[in-house]
Amino acid sequence: MWRLLWVAIAFFSLVATVNAQRKTEPDDGKPIATIPFQLIDKQLIIPVLVSGSTDTLHFIFDTGAEVTILHAPTAERLKLRKSGEVFMTGTNNSMVKTGSTTINALYIRELRMPYVKVYLENLSNLGDVDGIIGIALLKPYIVKIDYRRQQLVLYKPGKTPIGNTGRLLHFQLNYTTPVIDASIQLTDGRRLPGHYHITTGGDYGILFNWPYVDKNKLNTILPTINTDPVQDLVKILYYINSSVPELELGGRSIKQVPVSYCKDIDDLGVFTEIAGSIGYDVWKHFTLTINYNKQELYLE
Repeated sequence: MWRLLWVAIAFFSLVATVNAQRKTEPDDGKPIATIPFQLIDKQLIIPVLVSGSTDTLHFIFDTGAEVTILHAPTAERLKLRKSGEVFMTGTNNSMVKTGSTTINALYIRELRMPYVKVYLENLSNLGDVDGIIGIALLKPYIVKIDYRRQQLVLYKPGKTPIGNTGRLLHFQLNYTTPVIDASIQLTDGRRLPGHYHITTGGDYGILFNWPYVDKNKLNTILPTINTDPVQDLVKILYYINSSVPELELGGRSIKQVPVSYCKDIDDLGVFTEIAGSIGYDVWKHFTLTINYNKQELYLE
């Protein structure tokens, strides 16, 4: 299950910067790329090509991923040599050393993304995937995630396209990950507000951070449905699964939302307390349009 909320620390920078190649024709408001995706085990999978290979690779698109990850066996198959080392932290904050390399060009349909720095990690626990891509694709464009049609629609940066009928939410950035305000309702009727990461790659409804759980005594309030062992970068973590009667965000309410928590989960916030991450089981109810540069999220 996709619950490895890691941060990569490079020797010279916190996050790899990827400059996507853009077309130069005037902006007519039309999409510049439409990328089909598959939903496999609640993962949004997009097709990717890399320079020097004709094989189609399969990457998870995750708005909560601050760096681009390449499955280490895939890198070996593509004969990509490790060019550096970085330290990565898992959800339990244990540091591990891993390799990095640079892909000369990464292609996603019409898009060409040159000199993409990737971090090498074994992703076998995520199924048949070759990598994870998130902020690198999110930053340079306005990205529409249409779950009904199963496609990503990319627009040039600037104003959100005319005709968008979604409810506008403004978000903040925690490092480079978008964060929105939302509230949950408990069985006793209380509402708890919080700041949540937008994590389209999360195979859950809400994954709480332990400090938020402990502060609000959620572990004593929420009924346990089952437990779930998950292999982290370093050790097996044990998640407790439950549900909350309601999640409210942007004036929209979703009933009976599945939630999880674990004592090892503490995804630190740079500006404020982070309550947790909101994943697929919530976002599947909407079409999302994310304007990263304007820090706008539209929910339809």
